[in-house]
Amino acid sequence: MRLYKQLADVERCFANLKDVIDMRPVYHQTPNRVQAHIFVAALAHLLHHAIENHLQKAGIDLSATAALTALKSVRVVDIDLGNKTIKRSVTRGSQRAAAVLRALGIEHLEPPTPPVPDQTIM
Repeated sequence: MRLYKQLADVERCFANLKDVIDMRPVYHQTPNRVQAHIFVAALAHLLHHAIENHLQKAGIDLSATAALTALKSVRVVDIDLGNKTIKRSVTRGSQRAAAVLRALGIEHLEPPTPPVPDQTIM
C-alpha cells in the first residue's frame, strides 16, 4: 500500500509539472523512451519536493505547483536595438516569483545564450 501511495505521489508531481510547463502528451515507441519518461517523472518528483522544502524553510506558504506557476511571470525577452543588434534580458516577474526565487537561493537571472541560426538542439 505504501508503494502504491508513493507511485500516486510521483504521478501527481509529474502531472503537476507537465501542466505547469505546458508539456504536450508523450507517446512512447521504444523501451529507451519509456525509461527516459520514468527518469523524468522521478526527477519531477524530486524537484517538486525540493521546491516545497525550500519554500517551507523560507516561511512561504505556497505549494511547489503554485511556485512554478508564479515563476511563469519571469520571461526571457529579446530587445532589438537596431543595426542587427539584439539584447537578451530576463524580466523580474511578479513579487511572488521574486519570493520563490529568493527561497530557492536564486539571486541573479542571467539570460541564456541565444541559439545559433539553423542550429538543432538535441
